Amino acid sequence: MDAEQQISVLLLDAAALMVVGMGVVFGFLMLLVWAVQAMSWCIGRSVEPATAAVATSPPSGISPAVVAAISSAIEHHHQQQKGQK
Repeated sequence: MDAEQQISVLLLDAAALMVVGMGVVFGFLMLLVWAVQAMSWCIGRSVEPATAAVATSPPSGISPAVVAAISSAIEHHHQQQKGQK
């Protein structure tokens, strides 16, 4: 067997090994996706959905003037960002 044939055989072996390796990784990833979905389904059935708490007013420790100042500063910042773009 000459060097050219040896290289061809080695390249075919390398390609076969690559395909097998990629298949194993793909299979493992599919198994992982299935396991995560199954756990999500199980947890979703056993846990009741949480109700969102609606905040109607700011916490009592913050004065309305501070809330207004923060809101104004945020709005001013957003206006500056729009002007720079």
